[in-house]
Amino acid sequence: MTLTLLIDLDDTLISNDIEVFQKAYFKRLAEALQPWVPMDKFMPAMMAAIQAMLTKKTPALTMEEQFDQVFYPQIGTPKSELMETIHRFYSESFPELRKHTARRPEAIELVQSAISRGWDVVVATNPLFPWTAIEQRLDWAGVSPDEFGFKLVTSYENSHFCKPHPAYYAEILGNLNWPSGPVVMVGNSLEDDIIPAEKLGLPTFWLHEEDSETPARNPFSQTGAFENVLPWLEKVEKEQQIPDLQSISAIYATLQSTPAVFDTLSRPLPIEVWAQRPAESEWNLIEILAHLRDVDREVNLGRIALTIRGENPFLPGANTDPWVRERNYAAEPARAALEGFFESRTNLLKLIDGATPNDLAQPARHAIFGPTTLKELLGFIATHDRTHIRQAWNAIEAAV
Repeated sequence: MTLTLLIDLDDTLISNDIEVFQKAYFKRLAEALQPWVPMDKFMPAMMAAIQAMLTKKTPALTMEEQFDQVFYPQIGTPKSELMETIHRFYSESFPELRKHTARRPEAIELVQSAISRGWDVVVATNPLFPWTAIEQRLDWAGVSPDEFGFKLVTSYENSHFCKPHPAYYAEILGNLNWPSGPVVMVGNSLEDDIIPAEKLGLPTFWLHEEDSETPARNPFSQTGAFENVLPWLEKVEKEQQIPDLQSISAIYATLQSTPAVFDTLSRPLPIEVWAQRPAESEWNLIEILAHLRDVDREVNLGRIALTIRGENPFLPGANTDPWVRERNYAAEPARAALEGFFESRTNLLKLIDGATPNDLAQPARHAIFGPTTLKELLGFIATHDRTHIRQAWNAIEAAV
């Protein structure tokens, strides 16, 4: 099974004092927008929009859409009126920020070695920047996306979560069809790269000097310098250490990310692809989404509400597959099922938000699985999510 390497950008693939870089970046962008946006409005609006992205926990809206909802109303100018100026800023002014960065030859060598071994490499950079800014910085780092076959590069256009949320990492894996082989994360930030990836169940390599303060981590995780990363990756590949997705943080991240993954998968598709089945007996994308929506609405929400009360309820079985034909899901408007799934899953997430260990241990009696707990029920939903993401991938690949 192929190893999947997630690797950070800032101070990992490229040397970049992020505070110095951001200060220069905001200054130049503010100057470019000054004819439309007074300086005293720019930074408060920018900080509010960034904070909205950093704290976002729900699957609806990409990082770009979340940013736009906050930034443009606060500056009082529609995005459409500024797009030409913003494009010109990124093509003419942003490249001058290269002087605040430096290449890391050891990082280039690591990426080259990983790709030459047939591993899938993902640039897992915090998606607070647009694609053009990330693409340029990768070019400055000497690992241009045009030359290196990255499996995915996260940006604010294609991400619904950001670091340090474990859902950011779960969304990446969903967008990769939940890889069946080992998945690891390499980065320099304990708070953004290491801890949230570990919460999802990924082994990590922390680019940091060994010290006594290293927190408890995955048994296969390691701390050290760049020269130690490749031998570590080879060991992980040899041992085939696949992610452990059974912790409550991994389960919750999966539940958060699933609608976001479907949004990313479906956006570029023509309507006819949404409705195309791989075979007559198999489901198309609309049917999969409507199924997930109705199972959340009519099965999952009720079971969770009953169990979390602490009354050890009996949970009858539910045969939901026939609903696909009985309810004629295929006739629904293409985006309606997805929007309904966003709503039903957000309601489910609200129901379990703040659940304590005692809540998660609440028992229930399942008609099929027997004695269970709230945590186990949530784990069933997360497994069900991953199954249908893979099903959707198969349907899309068969259609295109």
